[in-house]
Amino acid sequence: MSLQQIASALGKFPELALLDFHSLNLFIRYASLAKEEIEFSIPNRELCPLSLPTKILRVLASALGECDTRLIDICWSAFGELVWTQPEIAATNEEILAFNDAALLHQTSFRHLFPPVRSCQSPICVNHRDDKSIMTLKEPLTHRATLFTVKHGALPIYTTSFYCRACHIRYYHDYHVHKQSSLRTYYGGVPDVVQVAQHFFVESALLELFANNMVFGWLSGTNCARIYNEALSSPHAHIVNNKTAFPAIYQDTRHFTPDDWTVTRFIRKEDTMNGFFLYSLLLHKAEHNGILVLPHDEASQRDRLQPALAERNSAMEGTGQECYAHACDLCFHIVENEHGQLTKLQAAGCDGNTIGHRSCKVHDCKNPLPNLRHHFCEQHGHLRLKCAVVDCSADHAAGHRTCDRTEHRALETAYFKRGNAMFQLRSRLKKAGVSVPNNSVSGLDTSKEGEDEEVVFEMGPGGPVELDPDECEGKPETGNRRMRAIFGGRWTHNEQLIMRPCGVILSRATLFGSEAVSAVHVS
Repeated sequence: MSLQQIASALGKFPELALLDFHSLNLFIRYASLAKEEIEFSIPNRELCPLSLPTKILRVLASALGECDTRLIDICWSAFGELVWTQPEIAATNEEILAFNDAALLHQTSFRHLFPPVRSCQSPICVNHRDDKSIMTLKEPLTHRATLFTVKHGALPIYTTSFYCRACHIRYYHDYHVHKQSSLRTYYGGVPDVVQVAQHFFVESALLELFANNMVFGWLSGTNCARIYNEALSSPHAHIVNNKTAFPAIYQDTRHFTPDDWTVTRFIRKEDTMNGFFLYSLLLHKAEHNGILVLPHDEASQRDRLQPALAERNSAMEGTGQECYAHACDLCFHIVENEHGQLTKLQAAGCDGNTIGHRSCKVHDCKNPLPNLRHHFCEQHGHLRLKCAVVDCSADHAAGHRTCDRTEHRALETAYFKRGNAMFQLRSRLKKAGVSVPNNSVSGLDTSKEGEDEEVVFEMGPGGPVELDPDECEGKPETGNRRMRAIFGGRWTHNEQLIMRPCGVILSRATLFGSEAVSAVHVS
């Protein structure tokens, strides 16, 4: 804003003399923060409105400490065109706090989230417009939310969706949903802000930070959430976390979230993971010029993402990896034989790691579980009534996991007698190559074993013996048939990777039952 503009405005509106230069500058900056809210209240956003909506007048008057909305209206008449044509400003933390103190009372906020479209996107709809500036959507619905940002911490915001009365599509910030459809269709590309739950939005820049934390820092979703909540959720986290070191400054530090806000400012571990997966899917679709479509009626975001993640993982099992055709001097060589013929040599290694997930207890079954508490998929759900001993067709007795046969019940008794902590430690040491005698564990307790662990027992000459689920079932020296029982849930065997010598991953697949050559070939 130049001095010439101010002088010209004072000539037309002498009432502006009641304000000092600082207040005029704050008006322009606060009005810029409310610009998107103003745009969605007028029919054409290309045209600067002659007057402001009553709600915005009150917000700006409160933020500036002016009770007279008429003076704010005069400021808009004088400098509205300047606000409308200037680029987006970078608000300070103090300006955001002052603006939100006034705006949240009127159901708007800094970074109020709206759909990226103003008219219906269906070409055959009467509300469709080629001019993207024209507003034809109606029936706004607004609710509270929290926006997690990198620079400004966790912000209380409002988000608003709009409805097309002609073709019955509701448009949200990230996607749109038809009234009679069970699908949410994203707009394409990667938005600056991603909705990870109904009341939680995360900046794409923050999701990129989470992704790099997981790749380079090997951080879990829980630890990503903890770091954000402790170090980034407040722009003054270093002061809030060290009150004694900053006694004077801490007294002046204010949180961004009001006390009566119903949405937490702390990000949850499930939101970091759901955000990471959703952000990755949006990136993948954008790279391939595709549109992400997800189920809309699922109860949780985790269930909603499963079909798209399964599709992406299936593509990665074949030629879906973008570096599938990679060749470099480290992994690709041309060899000339004695006859002058050229031969291509390009090697790849195949190995698996021990990262797995819960799977159906039927060997090599690839069907998903209804949820992580189940031991069998829907196809094999009837087997939950059977005895836990392998190959036993009898139903288990009431209150037990085995049938009434004495030797089967002995395996179950041994299962419940195993000392949780010590037996798990012995199992881990064994997998690490450390030999630990069976009789080195004492002080058995009768607590029930965790449902997420695959536990295998067999009946040996000296009684029940715990086995390593990953060991090969070789023929015992006694020549007798082993009697095995599987308690708890089962995990997939490994995640198999095919890599070039230079380190580029060509493909991946989940091996459910074993790491045999035949399993690798089929996968």
